[in-house]
Amino acid sequence: MTHLGFVLLLAGLSLYAAQAGGGTFAALRSGTGGMSPTVRGLVFVLTAVAFTSKAGLVPLHAWLPCAHPEAPSAVSALMSVAMVNLGVYGLVRVGFDLLGGGPTWWWLMVMVMGSRSAVCGILQAAMASDLKRLLVYSTSENMGLVVLAVGAAGLFAHAGNAALGGLVLAAALLHVVYHSAFKAVLFTAAGSVLRATGERNLDLLGGLRERMPVTAGLFALGTLGEVALPPGNGFISEWLLLQSLIDGLEVPGVTTAVVLPLAVVVIALSAGLAAAVFVKALGVGFFARPRSQPDASAKESPLLMQVGMGLLAALRAALALVPGLLGEGLQRAVRSVGLAGTRPVSGGGLQMRLEEGSATLSLWVVAALPAALGAVMATVQWTARRRQRRMQARLWDCGGGAPTRGWPIRRLRSPSRSSGYSTTYSPSSRTWTSHRCASRRTSSSGCAFATGCPTASNTACTGRPWAFWPLPGSRRVG
Repeated sequence: MTHLGFVLLLAGLSLYAAQAGGGTFAALRSGTGGMSPTVRGLVFVLTAVAFTSKAGLVPLHAWLPCAHPEAPSAVSALMSVAMVNLGVYGLVRVGFDLLGGGPTWWWLMVMVMGSRSAVCGILQAAMASDLKRLLVYSTSENMGLVVLAVGAAGLFAHAGNAALGGLVLAAALLHVVYHSAFKAVLFTAAGSVLRATGERNLDLLGGLRERMPVTAGLFALGTLGEVALPPGNGFISEWLLLQSLIDGLEVPGVTTAVVLPLAVVVIALSAGLAAAVFVKALGVGFFARPRSQPDASAKESPLLMQVGMGLLAALRAALALVPGLLGEGLQRAVRSVGLAGTRPVSGGGLQMRLEEGSATLSLWVVAALPAALGAVMATVQWTARRRQRRMQARLWDCGGGAPTRGWPIRRLRSPSRSSGYSTTYSPSSRTWTSHRCASRRTSSSGCAFATGCPTASNTACTGRPWAFWPLPGSRRVG
């Protein structure tokens, strides 16, 4: 796929340079006006397909799950942080800056490519059992969302609403930055797991939370950004993207009225599936019971690795808590590709305000919601731990005494039993169950203990033919 992308890119840029009369950016810009719509469309299609293959979009992503898992985890993080982003850069540079935008069908094609990659990528991640391969498919999903936003920006710019196009493009670029931040944390944490256990298969991992608490905490922090939950990074960029698409419904035209709701559905679907995928990765790999000997004997990574992961996690948290500080950088990036005069976002610190709409995102409120939820869950867990969940009691059959949990019983004479029985009581369903046992053995006190029963603590006595029954209101089973 990488060679195919190179061939398409070489063909597209060679055709572009031949028609424009030069290969520099200035010559390409100046020569665009003299090109026919057919040539411009062909150049855009060739370069768009080539750049999306470099970004790892479905179905040109076959190289991505093969290269990332086999590379060292630090290299995998670098590939997800920098390499795939270059494909997005090339698409934006050629489509907006050099070609100066294009007709509606260009951007509809780009939106379809991004939507397909977002949905298919997260579905493949849901089926993956390899931890690093799961993260790779998640990269395809996130790059699909970015390309979807780029297509929407071109669609709005072609409709004459450059301000809204700049807002959507700013959302795409912000998601590129945020994805780089949390995906670096996730890949380095996956490398820490691989070093400690020698395994990437989630079906063989488990119980790492107690043995690798630092890695588990940092992986959970990266997961918070991936699943688009506040105050994670993904929540901010996807909120900005959704808000801009909703504002775009005011743009007149049948195309926007049909395409934009579908784009909103794609984003919501991918976000929901991403939450399920990373709950599986975190729950199975770190909170489940150990499934193999390497898991049971795993040890935390060295201090130097923890410091590296911690620095990446601190950067991720800083970008999430101060999104407004990125406003000036986003403004310069949007203006550099031809959408001049637009100021997509503003604000500073814990606030982000959209200039092209009336929406404002305050991270004080966003951070307070999960903090309050966490406090409630911690209180419930602390209360539950204070209650004693198990009680040990003496045997009440064979003269051991009555049940100790205060359940009301009465005894009724039963026929003589020729073989052992085991009787169990379920407080949750208020039912008694009598099991016929395979055999009995007699103790020195003359009490026949039933063997071969579901529970070894129940007995049946030959000298006391009594059966114990609950008071009315309970029911007997068996």
